Amino acid sequence: MDIISVAHAEAGAPAPGGDMSMLLILVVCMVAVYFFVMRPNNKKRKEMQNLLNSLAVGDEVLTNGGIAGKVVKLPDNKDYVMINVGNEVVLQMKRNYIVAVLPKGTIESM
Repeated sequence: MDIISVAHAEAGAPAPGGDMSMLLILVVCMVAVYFFVMRPNNKKRKEMQNLLNSLAVGDEVLTNGGIAGKVVKLPDNKDYVMINVGNEVVLQMKRNYIVAVLPKGTIESM
């Protein structure tokens, strides 16, 4: 019986410095999340915002629906853009749906 009571006493005792080590692990995890998740996401968001702000008439763009077209008009409303998709078909769409600016001449080569 003496051995059992000693074993229970040792199992319930907290490890020395246990609270500080848990705090250190928490801080390291938070730093890792920032560098591996939040920072790249913020960088990608800023790049996309710069791309949308730099749109100009004549740019060839690709939408997230797979539609390729040429920007023909940028209305005063900054949320929308007019895109010519072929044979005088012009679509008005939100800027947020544009995912890439294509190199010049890409649409003619398709």
